[in-house]
Amino acid sequence: MKTAGMEAVLFDMDGTLFDSEPLWDVSLAGLAARLGGELRPEIRRQVVGKNLRDTAQLLHDDLGIAADAAESAAWLLERTRQLFALGVPWRPAAQAMVESVRRRGIPTALVTSSHRVLVDEVLAQLDPGTFQVVVCGDEVSRPKPDPEAYLTAARRLGVDPRGCVALEDSVPGVASALAAGCLVVAVPEDGAALGDGHGAVVAELESVTVDGLTSLLAARLG
Repeated sequence: MKTAGMEAVLFDMDGTLFDSEPLWDVSLAGLAARLGGELRPEIRRQVVGKNLRDTAQLLHDDLGIAADAAESAAWLLERTRQLFALGVPWRPAAQAMVESVRRRGIPTALVTSSHRVLVDEVLAQLDPGTFQVVVCGDEVSRPKPDPEAYLTAARRLGVDPRGCVALEDSVPGVASALAAGCLVVAVPEDGAALGDGHGAVVAELESVTVDGLTSLLAARLG
């Protein structure tokens, strides 16, 4: 039976449910090397949650080169797809969290900035129907931090975003879900990376439960 008061749980993909950031480390470092430079840790942190073109442009700017951001983004996408095809592991406790939500009959959506070709590589490794709705970064006109992706997921599920909980790990993702009206629980590996004043509840993924999310939502709705 669906949990009273909770319309749906909306999950980010990279870094939230799946430990794909190390794979992005490889592809981003590869792009930097291809451009004749190195990926600095500061730039790696800045690109978390950003779309491919903005990521490529940030790297170009940091390396001080004038290159085609679209071309670099295409290379990055294909290299990352190759890595994803080899297998993308769940983050600790993430699979159990998704399964517990599904057992309670709560609708689920995957809301990600990643392109469909990457998402399909991940979905191919999961049970069919794990997520009732999937919204990818290249399927919206305004990616995160714009709320369009989360509003689209809620609309496709037929629910009010104010009754949804979103799990995120990045600043753009948190901003997107908050702007859509969701209750946002941030589950980054390093909570300090989000900074202050983001408006999300910060928690370790291992500590998140359906009952806990229900209580947070109930308190928020009054």
